[in-house]
Amino acid sequence: MGTYLNRISAFDKEQVYTLDDGAISNEHSKWDLKDVHGVHLSFKPTRHYGNIYQCAIETRSGKIVLSNRRYIGPANFEYQSDDYRQFVSSLLQRLEVNGLTNFSSGKSKSTYWLEVIASTIFFGLMLIVLTMFGAWIIALSFLAILFFRLVPYYKKNRPVVFSAGQIPSHILP
Repeated sequence: MGTYLNRISAFDKEQVYTLDDGAISNEHSKWDLKDVHGVHLSFKPTRHYGNIYQCAIETRSGKIVLSNRRYIGPANFEYQSDDYRQFVSSLLQRLEVNGLTNFSSGKSKSTYWLEVIASTIFFGLMLIVLTMFGAWIIALSFLAILFFRLVPYYKKNRPVVFSAGQIPSHILP
């Protein structure tokens, strides 16, 4: 049996999720693992915080969202990546035993490709305009943003279907 402490934002109450052989539960509800019909792992960075990972568990009665980042107070977050990785891995293994074998990660295919194409067009046009006006330093800054921020983001959010035994390393912290 495993437990995980979760609070995504100031608007959510802190929840303690407990995982046993046949169910996931918190103080208010209990969800049978056989009622889970989907699990989606994703990478959700913000402008100020980069290493945010989420697990969305879809059941017949609703959705549970877990994150490796726990809200403590205004502008105060705690990263609990090791506990998150362990809890999510255990959850996926138990779900696989209960018959759910395909899990997903990243963005949907349409959203992913729309973002890739839009950012390619935007940054391509910006680079063309900046180099036409001789602003090489600014153009190089845009290339650095592409290389250090967007490329890792797109690698982590590439749509993938996987099994519990083959969780992609890039989708867990």
